[in-house]
Amino acid sequence: MLSVLNSKHSRGHSFLLSLETRGIQLGLERTKKLLQRCQNPQKKIKSIQIIGTNGKGSTAATLSSILLESGLNVGMYTSPHLVDLSERIQINGFPISSHDIDCFIDDFKTDIEDLQCTFFETMTALALTYFYNNNIDIAILETGLGGKYDSVTACNPILQLFTKISMDHQHILGNSIEDIAKDKAHAIQNQNPCLSIAQNKKVKDILDDYAKEEQTSIKYITETYDEEYQSPLLGSHQKQNILLAVEAAKKIKNIKKFDIIRGIQKTSWPGRFEIIQKTPMVIFDVCHNDDSILEFCNTINSLNHIGNKKLIISIQNRKFFQNAIPIINNIFSEIICTSINNRMYHSNELSSLFTTKNQIHAIEDPNDAISMAMDSINNSDLLAIIGSHYWGEIVYKNF
Repeated sequence: MLSVLNSKHSRGHSFLLSLETRGIQLGLERTKKLLQRCQNPQKKIKSIQIIGTNGKGSTAATLSSILLESGLNVGMYTSPHLVDLSERIQINGFPISSHDIDCFIDDFKTDIEDLQCTFFETMTALALTYFYNNNIDIAILETGLGGKYDSVTACNPILQLFTKISMDHQHILGNSIEDIAKDKAHAIQNQNPCLSIAQNKKVKDILDDYAKEEQTSIKYITETYDEEYQSPLLGSHQKQNILLAVEAAKKIKNIKKFDIIRGIQKTSWPGRFEIIQKTPMVIFDVCHNDDSILEFCNTINSLNHIGNKKLIISIQNRKFFQNAIPIINNIFSEIICTSINNRMYHSNELSSLFTTKNQIHAIEDPNDAISMAMDSINNSDLLAIIGSHYWGEIVYKNF
């Protein structure tokens, strides 16, 4: 459970959240200028950039835990958050304090306004400044969106990692896997070492071509999964993320296998097949596109759960998950469609996407959807809540 659930917004929090109205503005110039005004902290720390569609956060959390176990001070910058924006910036597993956020905003608010920086651009500069001020040994930076124009690409990493690249954010990155791969490949920096999980051939060819242009190459992880690696992150898809994290850790430090094993065991990453309660079983997962929902469904099947399976889903109306719908229909006997906020499908609109052989309910309020599901569930049943990071606060308040 997240410790920041009851945190109150400081003036710094409030200012940062106000920047969200500026939306997403592609380009690195504002980030670079803001970093200059912050005395270029990205040039004074070692960092690892993680790029991809799915698995970036899990890889970052696993890598952070391994390096922390080996004795390093580890900064981690991820997005989005589940409950509070301070989750995005952590050192050794502890989120940034309101005091540190306030100090940064006090120092650089005029610059942020002058440059018209977005929320994510400002958060990136805040993270890097915080990491530098606290003498971290290594920073793990999750790319927010794409690669070519993402703020994190301005951060001079010493190592770049690629998790699985698949379809997502088509409205920004393009409508084909090739377009998306090209955008992410543009994050590769000159002569920078790169590691990647196995990618499909189209993606691999694009990554390799761009790496060659940048006078580097990409090592693809081919190692067999070590069964001594016992991760609390469930799902077979996590094995490739763990292997990527292990290889990255070895690039940073001559690390003992015991530290790798312990680091993997201690990994914590809420909202990823998170078992909220066991009787009846309630599972929360932020999967929100075709690829991640299919992986979630595979993991549900691997549980071999005997009782009824119910699903509550709310998902953004621009997300593509049509290929997962037949699989969802086959697994869950009851599907409750709801709408967390105005970015999501309306409950009726979402329910129309599912077949009528299942019990389909449209309940607009997500808290009512949870109440209805819990009122009718037996101890032998399973309830899954999926579709978005926006579920975070609602789920943790209800459970």
